[in-house]
Amino acid sequence: MSTTILSQYPFSQFYRRKLEADLGDTPVYISLSELRDRPISEIWKRLRSVRGERIVIPIEDEGAIAVLPFLKLLAGVTSASKIQVIFSDLSQSQASRWSLLSDLVSITKASVRGNLAASAARASCKSLLRMPRISTTPSDSHRALYINMNLWFGVKAGGSVGHVAGVTNALSKMGYEVSYASPADNSMILPAVNRLLLNRPSSFGFPLENTLYSYDGAATRQLDSMVSGRYAFLYQRMSLANFTGVTLSRKYNLPYILEYNGSEAWVAKNWGRPLNDHELAVMAEDVCLKHAHVVVTISEVLKRELLERGVAPERIAFYPNCVDEELFNPERHSKDAKRELRNRYDIDPDATVVGFIGTFGVWHGADVLARAIRELIVQQQQWLRDSKVHFLLMGDGSKMPLVKHALGEERSPFWTLTGLIAQSEAPVHLAATDILVSPHVPNPDGTAFFGSPTKLFEYMAMGKTILASNLEQIGEVLRNSLRTDALPERECTGTEAELAVLCKPADADDLVRAIRFAVNRPAWRNLLGRNARKEALARYTWKAHVTKFLETLESVSRQP
Repeated sequence: MSTTILSQYPFSQFYRRKLEADLGDTPVYISLSELRDRPISEIWKRLRSVRGERIVIPIEDEGAIAVLPFLKLLAGVTSASKIQVIFSDLSQSQASRWSLLSDLVSITKASVRGNLAASAARASCKSLLRMPRISTTPSDSHRALYINMNLWFGVKAGGSVGHVAGVTNALSKMGYEVSYASPADNSMILPAVNRLLLNRPSSFGFPLENTLYSYDGAATRQLDSMVSGRYAFLYQRMSLANFTGVTLSRKYNLPYILEYNGSEAWVAKNWGRPLNDHELAVMAEDVCLKHAHVVVTISEVLKRELLERGVAPERIAFYPNCVDEELFNPERHSKDAKRELRNRYDIDPDATVVGFIGTFGVWHGADVLARAIRELIVQQQQWLRDSKVHFLLMGDGSKMPLVKHALGEERSPFWTLTGLIAQSEAPVHLAATDILVSPHVPNPDGTAFFGSPTKLFEYMAMGKTILASNLEQIGEVLRNSLRTDALPERECTGTEAELAVLCKPADADDLVRAIRFAVNRPAWRNLLGRNARKEALARYTWKAHVTKFLETLESVSRQP
């Protein structure tokens, strides 16, 4: 049976294997990320070219239900004879083209609600921007409310998942009774943390971002009914088109801590699809920044940006991203576990494995690594064979087509693409490697790289040799490192203090030099990995990160 799969988000490797086994077929995949940047005429032509017996819409995670009506309408445009929805447990439902009328109604209703909500949000934002930030007094409560309003779809993977769990778990370990409010659970959060599950939208409307304003209002009302008792503070991870934390902070006179990882409106404009109303999204961010008592950020570049946006320096708590040193501990994984992981991907147990993990985003540089791999295969294949080098690229995302194009072939004995892996599986995957690559690239618009890659600190904690771009914070954290333009010819003595090998950003040739050095020098590998883990434990634990913003809150609270 000819099958086409229409998806909104990459599937985890585990679900994809189950899905294809259940279908009994090797399907053709079409993703929304593939379609979204094309003109309407090309999207129509691509969908109409689908003529198989069935088009399947898999829903791996319940969070993707909101996009199901839209996916079904797209499936209805195709010439496939059957439309089939498959859920995470592989249960199925059929959708006739007549039934798509109800999905059209759902989208229409969501569009009306969203447009009304966007208008209301604009009025609220204008009003809140005129109001002063409330004054709060220190509390002896040890209860904390963490709000994460991001509507993440698909498997929970990537640094953002680890960041949320890292902060939440650190607060819990430091004696706080934490309530985590979100539309989806995070399996990496400790059982001691209380979960407050927020209702998700049943359907997105148009423009897509307006549904977020509607969701903001609904979630705020739901949280209002859940929140009881006195909290020491309210902590919110900033999300697009959302100022729930401001509303609750003002109503309950709670100190408001805002986590700022960069402007979501800027990300949409520069790395995704530009928003229908960029100005309103920026206004919602400005509201959060104005009314937050403390703004937590993770890089010097973002700290400068916050100062430019009017946040007083005493209200900014800057500390890089960090790592759960217990979870990312190489000692947790036995030789057998690492061998089993390699066997899963048919990797020689004696291979030198060079790894990368990420969601293949714009700034990750996965395509630079792919070009370096291709260069080695073309120019130095015998060395790869003699040295038993294997590249393990873990993840999936928007840049995967570029990665595959750069690799230039469907399969190779020299590399493996694992597909998306859950964040909870990241430690054992990293443990099975020998060398880890952080090939981040500068922002394409010329602005300063503002990130603090969580993977960098995970790499460090795993005690692996790191090959990283000498780029903004990455270069600062790893400043005491070897450089590719001056790699030592001697073997190490075991007393050196270097942490990694730094490369020129976006330079595949330079990365090749670093790879060859690390593969050929096992003694240096052991030393660099040992030094990197020691540095991570000393400076980059989530406890250190949380302590920084709690100290800033205490300092702000003492001010008149």
